Amino acid sequence: MKKTKFFVHVFLFLLITMKDICSQEVIDLEDADKTDFASPGNIEADTGDEDLCETSPHSELLNLLNVKLKKFNPIPEDRRGGEVRGGGNQLTSEEITTNSIRFYAEQLKDVKPVKIRIETFTSLGKGPLTSLIDRSSKVFLKHPTECKFFSLYGDQIIGSYAMTFDNILRLYANAVNKDNQIAQDFIRTQLVPAPMSLDEAIRSLYDDYGYQQNIIESLLPEDVKNLFFGENSLVSIADVAESKLLAFSLLGGKIDKFQNYEIFIVAPKSKKGLLGSNETIVISGSGQIYEVPLLNIPLALNVMRSLGFNAKIVLITHLHISNDSFCRVGDGGSWYHYKGKIKKAGCDFLSNAIMSLRQKTLTLSDDYGTYKYSIDRVNEILK
Repeated sequence: MKKTKFFVHVFLFLLITMKDICSQEVIDLEDADKTDFASPGNIEADTGDEDLCETSPHSELLNLLNVKLKKFNPIPEDRRGGEVRGGGNQLTSEEITTNSIRFYAEQLKDVKPVKIRIETFTSLGKGPLTSLIDRSSKVFLKHPTECKFFSLYGDQIIGSYAMTFDNILRLYANAVNKDNQIAQDFIRTQLVPAPMSLDEAIRSLYDDYGYQQNIIESLLPEDVKNLFFGENSLVSIADVAESKLLAFSLLGGKIDKFQNYEIFIVAPKSKKGLLGSNETIVISGSGQIYEVPLLNIPLALNVMRSLGFNAKIVLITHLHISNDSFCRVGDGGSWYHYKGKIKKAGCDFLSNAIMSLRQKTLTLSDDYGTYKYSIDRVNEILK
C-alpha cells in the first residue's frame, strides 16, 4: 500500500513538471516572436528597405575622414635592423598592401560604416582620396541608379558592374577633372555599359559638345586612336560624338540584340554648291530618319560596324524633286538645281533628299542602278 502511494506521488510530480516545461516553451516561442532581433546578416529586420539604399550624411563621411589613425609601418618591429631588412624576409608589395588594410581596419572596427554616392567618390581630390583609402574597410559606394553598393579594399573597388553609358561618362569626367586615377582605372576596367538600342546609338552621334575632348581621348587606348585618327593625331571637336560611341564599344558595350541592326547613310557625293544646313541623313532599321550634324561619315561607318551594325552608305549625284525639277552634280563637281529650262547654282540637298525618301522617289534617281539594293531596302523600312 505504501509502495502504491509512493508511485502515485511520483507520477503526479512528473505530470506537473512536464506541464510547466511545456508552458514555458510556449511562452518562449511567443516572446521570440516579439523580439526586435533578426537572423545574423539580415539587415532588413532592423531597417526598412528604403533605409538600406540611403547614403550617409556628409557629416558622417567627414567624421570618418577625421578619425585619427596610427600610421602603418611596412617593416614590422622584429624585422628592423640592417641585416634582416635587406635579407630574404622582406615583405612583397602584395603583403604590404594586405597588412596595411588589416592594420587600419583593426583600428576602425568600432567605427560606423559610411555609405557614399559613387559620384562623390569620383569627385574626390588627392588628399581626401588618400584618407578615404586608409579607411576603406568602412566605406561603401552606392550605384548611381540601383540599390547596390560597391566595396572598397584599399585602393581597389571590388567587382564588375553594369550601368548606363551616360552615367559612366559622367563618372569618368569627374574622375579625370579631379585626377582621381583610382576611379579612372575602375571605370575603364570594371564598368560595362548597359546595352544601348540602335536608335540611342544614332542619337548619341548628335552630341559633339557634351564632353571635353580630353575626357573622351583618355578613354581610348593609344593603338585605337592611331588606328581611327592616325598616328599622334588628336580627337577633333567635330569627332567627339563618334569617338564617344567608339569608347562605348571598347568598354564592352553592346547593341540590344532584339533590334534591327541595319543603318543607311544617305549623303551627297559632292559637297560643293550645297545650300542649307550640313546635317547627314541616317536611317535606322526601326524606320526613323535622323539628321545628324557634322557627321564624320568614314569614322561613323567604322565605329558602327565595330558595334555589329550592318551599315551602308548611298552617295547621291542626282535627286528627283518633281516632274520638271531635280538637282544634279554638274561639271566641276558642283550641285545645280534645274526647274524646267532654268538652271541655278546650288541645291538644298537635305530638304529635297528627305522629301524624296518620304515620297519613295529615290528610285527615280540616276543613282538607283548603283544602289538598288540599299534604296529598295530603305523603302521597305520606311513603310
